[in-house]
Amino acid sequence: MNRIIYLLLGLALLALPASAAVSFSTPSSVDLTLGDPITLTGTAEHTSVLYLFMTGPGMNPNGVSLNDRQALAETGNMVKAYVTPEGRWEYTWFTQAISGKSGLSAGTYTVYASDTPQHAGALAKCAGCAYDTITVTLSIPAVQPTASTKMGSIDIRAHPGLTILLDGIPMGATPSVLTGVATGVRVLELKSGSYYSWSERVAVSEGATAIINANPRSLPKTGSISVTSSPSGYPIIINGANTGTNTPGTVTGLTAGLQIVELRPPAYNNWKRSVTVYPGKTEMLVADLVSPGAPATPVPTPLPAETGSLRVTSIPTGANVNVGDRYYGITPVTIPDLAAGPQQVTISLAGYGTWSGAVSIASGETLDLAPTLSPLPQPTPTPFPVFAVFAALLVALLAVRRW
Repeated sequence: MNRIIYLLLGLALLALPASAAVSFSTPSSVDLTLGDPITLTGTAEHTSVLYLFMTGPGMNPNGVSLNDRQALAETGNMVKAYVTPEGRWEYTWFTQAISGKSGLSAGTYTVYASDTPQHAGALAKCAGCAYDTITVTLSIPAVQPTASTKMGSIDIRAHPGLTILLDGIPMGATPSVLTGVATGVRVLELKSGSYYSWSERVAVSEGATAIINANPRSLPKTGSISVTSSPSGYPIIINGANTGTNTPGTVTGLTAGLQIVELRPPAYNNWKRSVTVYPGKTEMLVADLVSPGAPATPVPTPLPAETGSLRVTSIPTGANVNVGDRYYGITPVTIPDLAAGPQQVTISLAGYGTWSGAVSIASGETLDLAPTLSPLPQPTPTPFPVFAVFAALLVALLAVRRW
């Protein structure tokens, strides 16, 4: 009997989506002097995009950009590193680029690498996310170099509209010629929501123009789902449409967001799962198909719970949604295949009060939930005691006259 239970548990685990593995090959603990560059490296599976950000002293606990402590990971400000087809990634982090603008303190920072664009708080609750961290201890040089009075220029030739940062300071958009640049080694970065992060150290000489031809790689706009089944050879159906691909197979070019994946094999029970697709990432699903009818030796198994859906919007949008203790993404989001009956929903967003309440999911129906989040109160400044000051001045004046 125990062997049968273990077998059923194993089959259930096979039916869950497999999360991609992400890891650093950089040492797990690194000591640097602020201004030193460090090449972060590692491996990642089933994704072509890796998202990098950090937490540390005096920073937002959910993380900030590696290049600007005021740019929050909660709003998507992360470095986007390219993952090669062989599953390797690399990004050179110039810590000098944040010294001029952000004024980092000495201390220990945690650098995150994730296969999904989720901040630190969300990653801890996301069952389908893969990530890894390392710690970087930064020290501040005792003597800062004297600023150069000699000037040169940088001619930046790249796709139009990329944000230019020089030593962490915004300098307009590409293409552009930066003049009056202090000589020495400068850190040039180009940022955009449509391209992988790009950065380079540029040597600026007096009276000369350094020409930089930058060609950042475009970010993918779609993702993929790979489905393996046992037995195999059945059409993969996504959102009710036959994709023309049979198991085992991978369906590419899928729009980012929630996708409903089905198998409808004639001789087996239908199989259905929901999965969130991210640009550049391949979600892995494994289906163990079950024949209809009772087995030769009946084994009591619990009946599948009837399910419904929950559609969550919020004002403002972009809030984190948890059902029970499981994280489902940010609003607006539709969550299918929830067990019918009462469910505890929690909706949270930085700067707003958390909404929490119980909802009832009806079988075969979609429940709409659209709470308005209340902004957290800001500290009220203490009013200036005008009357008290006036009274004190009057008493002082009377005392002077009597004297």
